[in-house]
Formats: sequence, C-alpha cells, structure tokens
Amino acid sequence: MLNKSFIYYLLSLVFIIVNLITLNNLFPWIDEVMMLDTSYNTVFHDAWETTAWYRVAGQYPFSTYPPLYQMLAAGWMWLFGSSLVAVRSLNLLITFVLGRVCLQLMKRHGLQLSVWPTVLFTFLLWGTSEMAWMYRNGRPDMLCALLVASTVLIVDHYLKSKSRSARIAVVIATAMLLCSGIQAAVYLCALWFFLFIMRRQRRREYIHLFVLMLTGFSLGILMVASFMMAHGRLVAFVSSIVQYSTTLSDLALAVLPWAGETFGFDAAPYAQKLLSLTTKMSFGHRLLSMAEYRSFLFLSAVTLTAYVAHFRNNLMRLFSDKGFLLLILTFYAPIMMVLAGRFPAYYRWMAFLPLLGSIMSIAVRNRWWCAVLCVAALLMSVSGIRSMLPDGQGNYGNLHSFVQRQRFKSSDVIVCPFSMFYEIKPVCDTCYFAGVFPTEYIRHVDYIVEAPDGDSFDKPITDYVGQMKADTTLALVAIDHCEHPSLTLYQVRKKHE
Repeated sequence: MLNKSFIYYLLSLVFIIVNLITLNNLFPWIDEVMMLDTSYNTVFHDAWETTAWYRVAGQYPFSTYPPLYQMLAAGWMWLFGSSLVAVRSLNLLITFVLGRVCLQLMKRHGLQLSVWPTVLFTFLLWGTSEMAWMYRNGRPDMLCALLVASTVLIVDHYLKSKSRSARIAVVIATAMLLCSGIQAAVYLCALWFFLFIMRRQRRREYIHLFVLMLTGFSLGILMVASFMMAHGRLVAFVSSIVQYSTTLSDLALAVLPWAGETFGFDAAPYAQKLLSLTTKMSFGHRLLSMAEYRSFLFLSAVTLTAYVAHFRNNLMRLFSDKGFLLLILTFYAPIMMVLAGRFPAYYRWMAFLPLLGSIMSIAVRNRWWCAVLCVAALLMSVSGIRSMLPDGQGNYGNLHSFVQRQRFKSSDVIVCPFSMFYEIKPVCDTCYFAGVFPTEYIRHVDYIVEAPDGDSFDKPITDYVGQMKADTTLALVAIDHCEHPSLTLYQVRKKHE
C-alpha cells in the first residue's frame, strides 16, 4: 500500500508544480472575485464586506453564499498572503486531499488499486482540462466535492457500524456540507435517492440515514441563516437561493401573485427581478450543456464499452455491479441537478467523481481495459496541461507591470475589472468591481480602469465610463494604457480643479 500511496503523492506533486507554474495564465474572473473579495477584506480590513457582489432584495451588496469556503480562504490568506498563486493553491491542496479520500473510499469497497490503476486515477483526477479548470480558480467547488466524498465515507461507516458516534458524525458532516454550498446538499440528496431506488433490500436503513441527513442539513441551514441574520441579510440569502435555481424561480413566479394579494404587498418588482435573472432555457437545452464536457463524454463512452465487453457473456449482471451503477450515476446526477434548477460548468465534478469510481472498478478487474484507459488518461492529461498554458486573453505579467507603475495611494478609490483583483487589492483600500457591483452605490472615484476588449462582465465598466463622461462636472483623462490584456486607466477630476 505504501508504494501505491507514494505513486499518488509523487504524480500529484508533479501536477501541483505544473499548476503553480501556470496559475497566472488563468485570469481572475467574476465568480472568483465575488467569492474572495469578502475573504480579503476580512483579513486585511477587518470587515466581512464586499464591493464585488450584486444587490439582492434591494439591500446593499453582501455575499449571500454560505460562508464556509470564504472563512477557510480568509484563514489561508492570513497564513500565506493574498497573491494569485498563494490563494489559488488552497484549491490545489483541497484537490489533493479529495484524491486521498476517494482512494480510501474505493479501498473500503474492496477496490485494491495496484500500480497502474493508481497511475490512471491520478492522471484522471488532475489531468483532464475540465477538472483542471475547476480546481485552478477560486470558487468553492472543490471544497464541496471534498465534503461530499468525506460525507459518503462517513455514511459508509455509519451503514456498517450503526454506532452513536457514526450517527453524530453523519449529522456534523451534512451540516458542514450545507455550509460549503447548498448545491452540495442537493447533490447528496440525489445520491441518497439513487441508492434508495437501487438498494431495495436496505430501504429501511436508508430512511434512517435520510433522517440523520435532514437533521444535519437543518443544523447547517440554521447556522448559515443565523450568520446572515446577524449581518441583516436573511431575506437576501433566501432570495439568492431562489434566483439561482430555475425550478425555484419558476415556482416563485407562480406563487408571487397569490402571495402579493394574500399578504398585501406589490409582487411585481420581485417578479420582474426574477424574470431578469432567469435564463429561459428548456430542460433539454440545460442538459445538453453536458455535451461541452468532452472528457466526460469520451471517458463515459470508453467505460461503457469496457463494461459491455467485460460482461458480454451475461449482460444482466451489469445491473448488479457496483462499478456499472456508478456509471449510471454519472448520467443520473446531472439530470437530477438540472431538475433541481442548475448545473453550470463548475458543477461537473458531480458527474466526474462517480465516473472516476466506475473507471477504477473496471480497471482493477481487466488489465487490457486498464491499459486502454491509461493511454486515454495520458492523452487527456496532455490536453489538460495544454489548457493551463496561455490562452490568448493576455499576459498576466503585463497586468502586474501596469498596476505597479501607477502612483496609486491606499486612500484612492478605483473602479476596475475582475482581472485586476489580486494586483489592485493590496494597493488601493477601496476597489469597486463594477462588473457586478451596482454603480449607484459608488459616490466618489479617483480612477477607473476600463477593459475595452473584455468580456460581457466588463461592459458595465464601459457603460459607467460613458456616464462619467456625460457628467459636466467631471473630467476623465486617460493617463495610461496596457496591451494584452487591453486596459485603459482614467483619472477622474473635478472640472473646477
């Protein structure tokens, strides 16, 4: 076992080093900045607040995401600093631990990985471009994945021991899971329902398990709600849950007119807000987004072929095989999450982790298919590493130099794009990320950085520049430019100065 662990550690170290060298090639983006701005302000300004969030329920912007990841990131920044590489390395550590938990879970279920299956597992965990994108940015998805895997490991122990300590562990694990992300709790419920349907002979046990899970979820939602209430954001928190789920949004739109009449309030503004936030896509179109997950589709096709070939003499045995059930789960999970209302690209670990388990199950039983899958994993790792190289959106060194050559003071107020997050936050105490932060809350600005060739989330800054130019009391003077990425720095002056 020591040799196999050593292989996982060694190969993981190689991938971690490659990531540390190339992390600057992925520019900060909207979700990352929204999550980490609060963590930064907590550590360096002693305030749990943000200027990189949107207005919810008419209130001043405040992070309404369950705060566990942001608290963990704040502790990480306190220990290791706030540079891009330092902050993003947190997810590299989480992914490494996730791999160890997955290996332990497979061992619990009788999968004794030899050398080559361990190599296969490690390359698939770190090497596919989609997984690399998920663990390379500052979102909480890898923490959700780790807590789901850890909770499944704890549940597995509970189902075998039924001890009091195991029951308490399930409650604590599910509570922490919800604090990492409500989507992770929904996913765990989907996993439970899958097992409940497939394991008919153990349904009573699963009902008892579900009671423990609900207890943990209730504790978790109580902790998060108490945190939001302490900051005066309980209504905003509940509203954000609704607007991020297409299913809940549709339900709210149906209920709001009745609720307005019954409780005597104007429901129209709330309905209009939900309509503006909800993307009208059919269930099929939302599910077809999985077609963009090329690594998943390719690996699923190869794995299905491997199972059919392995059980060709008795295909009915497939439906009692744990590995094949995991393969079914890889398709079931996205369907259930779409039904729940949301399955964006950064939730794809929910499909990938069961697929990884299914692959390992067939790899330890069939050497030929293990070899085929190893070749596939190697090729996809080459593609994954290529995805870590510069993608043409710009040179992060240029952005760093652009910020460093300015004469910003810590008291200056600046409006800037998300890409500047790690460089500008240590320089200016007040940074408004107007790609999401409402500009009506911005009272005074000293500088504006526009990204003329940026994405749709940079356009609000361009619109804000237009508004400022239309103000007859102000003068905007372009004082510097940056190429690759394209940035323009404006100084804002009063015309009488």
